[in-house]
Amino acid sequence: MNKISKKKIYGAVICFNSEDAIEDLYKRIDKKMFDKIYFFDDNSTDKSYEVAKRFDWTVFKNEKNLGHGGNLKQAIKVAFTDGADYVLEIHADNQYNPNLIIDAKKFIDEDYALIIGSRFVNKNPHKEEGMPFLRYLSNKLMSAMTGKLLSINLTEFHTGFKIFGKKFNQIVPYENCSNDYLFSFQIILMTKFFNLRYNEISINADYGKHVNSCNYTNGFIYLVFNFSEIFYYFLAKSNIYKKRIYKPK
Repeated sequence: MNKISKKKIYGAVICFNSEDAIEDLYKRIDKKMFDKIYFFDDNSTDKSYEVAKRFDWTVFKNEKNLGHGGNLKQAIKVAFTDGADYVLEIHADNQYNPNLIIDAKKFIDEDYALIIGSRFVNKNPHKEEGMPFLRYLSNKLMSAMTGKLLSINLTEFHTGFKIFGKKFNQIVPYENCSNDYLFSFQIILMTKFFNLRYNEISINADYGKHVNSCNYTNGFIYLVFNFSEIFYYFLAKSNIYKKRIYKPK
């Protein structure tokens, strides 16, 4: 049993071309925090899968590249099917510290559906952690705008540190979400739409050589699609039109 809660907590490492960071990630993870750790390689072109097989993880490799969202969907489904109560999304590039899940203990014990790790809680990640300025500015502005427009009380929407609860898995039709990075934005809107409980904890991040983020071109496209998702959210709330992601399972 993990040392955080009586509930079963699984870690789901999602990976694409992160072979140089995997050993450091393995050493970093406090295994007492988790009941089981999975590793999902999204058909990497490097040796990520081979490196991961050295460690005591349950390792999968996709036959084809599913994309960030597609790989994470699979990870969530497999972990909950195997009996998890909570699943932490862990990025193989070691950008986020998985052990900070301990700060979510209160929300885990109270059965929150989704817990977000935010880099913006009472700090400036650009000044304090070296977050690239354009990423900081776009993230900060977009998160603030989304929060006000949709009355979602979060300081960050665009983070790769998320803890999914059993209620999220049971109620939110995440299988219908995007297979790319937009998945991470959609699931927050869906959690709000289905009136599930959510909250955030403070995290830090590493922006070193191993970090595998989307480039600025893809980042711009991602932000443009954020606006369309906000529009679809309003249509669904108004019962004018509901995308598949807003239709109950």
